[in-house]
Amino acid sequence: MDKWRKTGAAVSGILLAGALAALCIAGRITREVVSESGIAYEQKVDSVAYGYQLEQDFVPQYGYLDSVAVHVDASGCARELGELQVSILDKYGDQVFFAAVPVPDLPQYGWVEVPVHMQLAPGEVKTLVLESVGCVDSGPKISFIDTRLAAAAEQQGFDLVYAGVPKEHLGLKMMFIYAVPIEVYEYFIYYVFGLILILIALV
Repeated sequence: MDKWRKTGAAVSGILLAGALAALCIAGRITREVVSESGIAYEQKVDSVAYGYQLEQDFVPQYGYLDSVAVHVDASGCARELGELQVSILDKYGDQVFFAAVPVPDLPQYGWVEVPVHMQLAPGEVKTLVLESVGCVDSGPKISFIDTRLAAAAEQQGFDLVYAGVPKEHLGLKMMFIYAVPIEVYEYFIYYVFGLILILIALV
């Protein structure tokens, strides 16, 4: 290899190492981790419209909650108006997140993923609140599961609350989607792969 190519490879390797080190310290390279309610019998709760909220306590398993997903059945409701409101409350009952999904955007039957993009304290109880607002009729149905059989790790030990009334052994059918920083050794793999690409480009 010519001298300039060796120099180029060395400089590129140093710059690559520096960039990866900075990303490692900042935790900017992440992988998706999904925690989902297991398979169990599934029953659909009637509308959460007209002030009837569904409340699900949960404990985040990782620090950065990228999104949550709930399972809905909107096949039997009017789809012209209304929205499904999604809130997250902290342990003091203060709202730390809010989003609204228009009813026309809901699937007939399936998952509704709501971007959250929030740093939460792992191990600290939060509450997910669902409510249908402005619907023509009773709005979409929300699916739930038997927590004794199918609760995600986040839901274990908590009961679903519907219109202020606890529903024993029931929980929302849902997914928690996290962005988790990759392990340190994975940066080394990225570095080796990057060096190989640099050498190929300079040959």
